[in-house]
Amino acid sequence: MTLVLQLLWLAIPVIVSGLVHLAVLKLDLLPGLRALPIDGKAMFRGRRVFGDNKTWRGAVVTITTMTATAWALAKLAACCWQLPTLVPFAETNPIAWGLLLGTGYIAGELPNSFCKRQIGIGPGASGQGLVGRVFWVVDQLDSLAGMLLLAWPVWQPPLALVALLVGVMLVAHPLGAWIMVLFGLKDRVG
Repeated sequence: MTLVLQLLWLAIPVIVSGLVHLAVLKLDLLPGLRALPIDGKAMFRGRRVFGDNKTWRGAVVTITTMTATAWALAKLAACCWQLPTLVPFAETNPIAWGLLLGTGYIAGELPNSFCKRQIGIGPGASGQGLVGRVFWVVDQLDSLAGMLLLAWPVWQPPLALVALLVGVMLVAHPLGAWIMVLFGLKDRVG
């Protein structure tokens, strides 16, 4: 049970960020940032680098929300909610922790998007056959990998915990996509 509570230091910023991003998409907030793709519409080998779905709106909302949530979680843990510590750095430097998580989440998605665009797989799609199955798995785990990589200087999780996080993401990410389909924000789960 302690491990589950410790994992809330990772899960709560991700969940809150996802919910806020969902609201921003549904209400079409920050439309100016929606129109600004991260890749600036740059092309590589005649194809878009990341595509229109990777926008500055998503990056700003994700990074800001994860940072604010990490800060609020640390404040709650200090005053009222004795949450077992997973990463001491998250409690002592919550803004930096949130920035690491949020930036890692966004940066983790970009290499996968780049590869998919370069082989002709459109935004939100996984592809067909074996390639499609591989990209489906990578789609579920890329943000986790980005967060773990950026957090590495301050936190090196044990391999068993990484394996648990992978298992959780393989369930949680498609569940989140299903919720987005339910709200009309995505066309399909996978």
